Amino acid sequence: MLFLDSRENIHGIKKNYQEFFVDMMNNLIVSNGKISDDQYFLGTMLFIGNFAEKPDKPIEVVDGQQRLTTITILFSALSDRFREMGEDTLSKQLFNYIMTADDNGTDVRVLQSRSSYPYFLYFIQDREKKVVEEPSSEEENCIKETYEYFWQQTSEDMLKKVLKKRIGEDTVKTFSHADILKALRDQVLDCTFISIAAVDKDQANRIFAILNAKGKRLVYIDLIKNKIFEELRDGVIGTFAEECWGEIKSILNTGDETVGLATFFRHYWISKYQRCNATALYDNFIKIINKNESVYQQFLEDLRLNARNYMKIVNPKREDYNNRKEYFWLIQSLNAMNKTFNIVQTRIALLALYDVKEREIISSDQFKKAVLAMENFHFAFTAICSLRTNNLESIYSRFAIALRKSTDKSETSAIVQRKLIEPLDKLYPSYDLFAIRFKELLFVKRDSPLNIKTKYAIYKLNSHFGDKEAFEDDGSIEHILPETTEGHALNIGNLILLEGKINSDAGNRCYADKIPFYEQSKYPWVAKFINSNPKWNDEMIDKRATKLATIYYKAILEKDLPVDIGINIETIV
Repeated sequence: MLFLDSRENIHGIKKNYQEFFVDMMNNLIVSNGKISDDQYFLGTMLFIGNFAEKPDKPIEVVDGQQRLTTITILFSALSDRFREMGEDTLSKQLFNYIMTADDNGTDVRVLQSRSSYPYFLYFIQDREKKVVEEPSSEEENCIKETYEYFWQQTSEDMLKKVLKKRIGEDTVKTFSHADILKALRDQVLDCTFISIAAVDKDQANRIFAILNAKGKRLVYIDLIKNKIFEELRDGVIGTFAEECWGEIKSILNTGDETVGLATFFRHYWISKYQRCNATALYDNFIKIINKNESVYQQFLEDLRLNARNYMKIVNPKREDYNNRKEYFWLIQSLNAMNKTFNIVQTRIALLALYDVKEREIISSDQFKKAVLAMENFHFAFTAICSLRTNNLESIYSRFAIALRKSTDKSETSAIVQRKLIEPLDKLYPSYDLFAIRFKELLFVKRDSPLNIKTKYAIYKLNSHFGDKEAFEDDGSIEHILPETTEGHALNIGNLILLEGKINSDAGNRCYADKIPFYEQSKYPWVAKFINSNPKWNDEMIDKRATKLATIYYKAILEKDLPVDIGINIETIV
């Protein structure tokens, strides 16, 4: 019986199972009219225990879980294939590698885990497929996806299709479906690997670290995880560590956008401790955290708390804030940074902002000021002007670390100004550059990447003219001159926001005929526009685009205009 160590996770098989199957198929050879297997090296696996002892005594798998899990799923699919074609003996014999019996004749799963994966237990490791519910976690979805891939690939048509490319159609015809399945089975069973057996966890951890120091170094998160489990390994505290780590992984795998553990950890680390690159992070971790058991426990608890906040940042939902309207602006701001601008560095600063917010040492106004400062900056700097700099991560890290160390609202307010607002101001694009790029914004009816930034800008302008802090939910982009009009009809200077139904009803009419529909809109911007523009033509579009760029820069971004701008923003609609 193999007992899986919690340092590896089943989720990791997702990206490897296809490559593994292709390798197994590519290693099959044809000789003397028979299809057979060839040697394949699975790598090194690390265990705790003695294989020479009684077969029912658990052997703990430290390094190799993903490979063994993948093989188990493949054997389950192959066993089901044999059973489907009436080869029940072959099916049962193969399943013995998944389910065996102890000295008392009791069925025992060969591969066992501390984590509970009902889908794996009752579908993959049970010939009768007793599970009736769909997978309930990301890990179980990976298991299901892997099984379904193996099941599809082991059909007679798919197997022969793959083999035809290598050995020719005429040769493939001579092999039955069962012949190919048996060869594939043997290919897996005859794989070789280097087995390293440790006597206990301490020795296993030392070997694990040495293997990864001398060979291809593991991702830093694996080394950090190993160190945490080394320090928190016994009794209640060991159980806590395993459950807490599992919960962190589960948190990061929920929502519309899942996050890799390594990505989250680095953002958390440079938000709280010290900015460093990925290669130095493990050494940095050892220097700062390597103290005693209570420090590791506290660190793990804090990591879990920050994982929850991180996912609130990545997947913001109204339910996170009890559907309170005063937080709708925050959800829209977070969505803008994550999805519209595709910015991840801001998460470093946001984690710290959530920390001081939960400790109630930042005012609502300062919290909002900081979040909107990043949103507005990245709209101008990243989305509109497409500028790049290597300083942003440093700015956000220095700000976050300083903010987390603050003790009262007065201090946090000063840090927001000195460590965030002022450094971003130094990088802000000039009005001239912003206006040039802003005027290039377009909106087409078909789904296009061009639309994303333009839609965001129009929604923000509509909120400004309506004196609202959050977007309207029912807004639809309207081309004042119909989209099909020659000239500048797609340009932002020809755009405004309408309610969806009104936009649809107005259709492609000329501007004069649209005015009665515009008059039905509840948006103040629309009323101001038609009152200021009794007529509308192509020549007016470019001028309005310039004016909208100006009011965006001054009123929304709150940046100073050149003294000679010559535009009265009070008249801009």
